[in-house]
Amino acid sequence: MLRLLRSQVPIRCLSTTRRVGQVVLKDASRPMTVNQTLPDPMKDRNKRILTFLAFAVGTGAAMAVIFNYEKTESAIVSNTMFYLRRSQQTKELLGENIEFAGVVPWVWGTLNPVAGKINITFRVKGKKGVEGTVKLLADRENRRDEFLIREWSLTSGDNKINLMAENPQCFFE
Repeated sequence: MLRLLRSQVPIRCLSTTRRVGQVVLKDASRPMTVNQTLPDPMKDRNKRILTFLAFAVGTGAAMAVIFNYEKTESAIVSNTMFYLRRSQQTKELLGENIEFAGVVPWVWGTLNPVAGKINITFRVKGKKGVEGTVKLLADRENRRDEFLIREWSLTSGDNKINLMAENPQCFFE
């Protein structure tokens, strides 16, 4: 515990000086006190833990939405939608005005064109109200090569359309 001693330094002194074993205050006539009790660090511990967990879940969800937005706006998904909208077989199955199904478009899978790996799946719907699932599986050996498309299909119920057969000249860079 600190002992307060009357300083031999004049009261006009502006700095606190420290001597070995002594504490000298600026104003020796006013004692150093703590007017309030210190807060208990263990009080409301569960509330802080729940707040942190809610923050972590919210941040994780925001990151997932941001990363999915990057996938939905990528050139590969845009090119896939371009070919789907112009495919005669797709128009017959889904109808005109082909777009992502659902309120929030979601692209599942790996979309990493820099590493040369594409394995994505997403849902689409047309004017007929029929929904389908698009699957695109492609890879490439190095950056100088074009993607080799392994599977590019639209599945709706029992119907499966091979989009590569209809668009043999399509490619992704």
